[in-house]
Amino acid sequence: MTWEDIQGTIRTCLQCQKLEGSFFAPFRGRWPEIPRPRPRSILFISEAPPQDGGFWTVQAQTSKQDDLREKLLPLLKLSSHGPDRGLVSFRDSGYFLFQSFPRPLKISIGNVKIDDLKRLLQHPVETHLKDQISFLSPTAVLALGRPASAALSILFPNSSFAHTFESGDFSGVQGRILQKQGQPLLSATYLPSGNGRFWRRFWENHIPLFVSQARSLT
Repeated sequence: MTWEDIQGTIRTCLQCQKLEGSFFAPFRGRWPEIPRPRPRSILFISEAPPQDGGFWTVQAQTSKQDDLREKLLPLLKLSSHGPDRGLVSFRDSGYFLFQSFPRPLKISIGNVKIDDLKRLLQHPVETHLKDQISFLSPTAVLALGRPASAALSILFPNSSFAHTFESGDFSGVQGRILQKQGQPLLSATYLPSGNGRFWRRFWENHIPLFVSQARSLT
């Protein structure tokens, strides 16, 4: 399956389209064009794109820039300035980002129970995110936030990460770096964007530490 095929399937998914207006909200502009990832990159997984397109969308210079991109890139010692807002150097430096849900969310899922959260994630993860990750074959994956942690536990059900998340929820995995033979390095921290500003003391330390450990394995 080509990268273009994977992205086309996500954009035209009938099951996801049926949920637009109830669970998903439409993008305000064009669907974000996600570039072809470099294999064996370090992968970040966030929650869902905002309606303006978010991380992979280059907003107008006069518009508010994507909050996650503006916080994440400096921690990787990359600039988020310039005409491409640092996205080319982000990918070329061996990083990539996927979202747990491929479309903007219409409702808040912050306090949803684990079982309900996994039920909501089942289709997006099993049908879309899994194919993207298989194409990328990352060396390490960092979940940004609780929904992304649940998605990671679905993707790697036999991992130490999944077992720890099941028993301790997000607090059990955040800040911990876990690995099982034959699997990528897995960890989680708070999502830096939005209300994540209140947890800066955690993600500001966890992200560089995770990247450093992931780099030491290559």
